[in-house]
Amino acid sequence: MTQSKGPRIVSKYVEGVVATYTNAGDPSSAAGTWAITTLTNSTGWIMDSTGVLFWQGYIDLSGYRPDDMVLVPTAVQCQYGAPFLSQAATYFEPGGPLYLQYALTTDKIDDISFGVAGISEPLAGYLGDNSEMDQVIYGASEVYGPASSRFYAAQLLQRHTYGDGPAIVGPRIYISIRIALTLPRNQANTQYSDGSYSIPPMRFVIAGDAMEVPEFQLLHLMKRQVDLQQTPDVDE
Repeated sequence: MTQSKGPRIVSKYVEGVVATYTNAGDPSSAAGTWAITTLTNSTGWIMDSTGVLFWQGYIDLSGYRPDDMVLVPTAVQCQYGAPFLSQAATYFEPGGPLYLQYALTTDKIDDISFGVAGISEPLAGYLGDNSEMDQVIYGASEVYGPASSRFYAAQLLQRHTYGDGPAIVGPRIYISIRIALTLPRNQANTQYSDGSYSIPPMRFVIAGDAMEVPEFQLLHLMKRQVDLQQTPDVDE
């Protein structure tokens, strides 16, 4: 990799994951169990008891640009390697919608499980989070639902994106993902059912420019990054 200024592409691959819900035996009760299936590799994924999936990692920028340069993002993309699938076992009906949120930031999110799955707030940069919006490179909230009553591939219903694309002076770009799954139901009688959700592999790609900036500006950016990491968000 050249160490001169110019265009760069950095990326991170995240394995897909399959989550299952096993009903407790009473179709009128939601007292079932969520789990990550062991049939697939799902490195880094964890799940809580309410059916929310979490993943956190980072892109290591070592060797992509000298320490006296910054990386300025020009385009960010989340690429999916397969469709989203949802299926309830009862009569092979599709499962319910899922809510996907991800954020690429210059500071690690330490309260990714804040709130009730966070589907009504962005994942990063808001008042209940520990980061400021100018630490968010790119974030999105997406909603997927069944394409029809008999079609298992979920379709994108809404996407909301945000982010400031700040100049990156630190050694890492942090990535956080949160997915809230809904309880699968039999559409014929609305009773709860066993079911599964397949989340495809994701590849986060950042195209940007490694560039030199005046020394005073570089020092300001570095100090700003350190200050933000050490000072929690206390806005009320």
